[in-house]
Amino acid sequence: MGDPDDLFDIYRKDHAAAVLSGPALATALSDTVRRSFTLIEELCADVTRALAQARYTTRLAQPVTDRSSYVRMDRQSESFRDYLRTWSQQRAEKGSGGMHWEAQILVTDHRRTTKEIGIGIAFEWPGTEGEGNLAFVEFWPTGAGVSLPSDARGFQRALVACIIKLEQAGELASVKDRG
Repeated sequence: MGDPDDLFDIYRKDHAAAVLSGPALATALSDTVRRSFTLIEELCADVTRALAQARYTTRLAQPVTDRSSYVRMDRQSESFRDYLRTWSQQRAEKGSGGMHWEAQILVTDHRRTTKEIGIGIAFEWPGTEGEGNLAFVEFWPTGAGVSLPSDARGFQRALVACIIKLEQAGELASVKDRG
């Protein structure tokens, strides 16, 4: 190896080759959003199973909001798929753009009282270096933030902390008294 600057050139060339661009980046961005929402749904289902004795159900609400445009839509709709395709292509072409979305987790207690827990989701810019984190999720009632999928357990803890906060405020009630 000659000059130490050669190492920097090699690094830059390797890094440039590993960076996604164009249609591959647009597809990766779209996949990141879909996989993140799917993971959040699965984690909510896990919390529902864990809290079965308290008779709580948790689920990710269908409507989500893109914070860059404040467009709100149903995640299961065809318009969402179209929007996500355009959203991903725009970010892939520009190499930048807002990646922050809002959603709500719906929590229902045994009395059929439902409360919303607001979350902010910052999607990670995809890379080719294997499976990294997909998103950073912030729970608005407590300010807790977790990276997904690496801190899935932290997500579940943060969701339970929000439920307990709603219990303490008298907005939700467990079947079992925790007193």
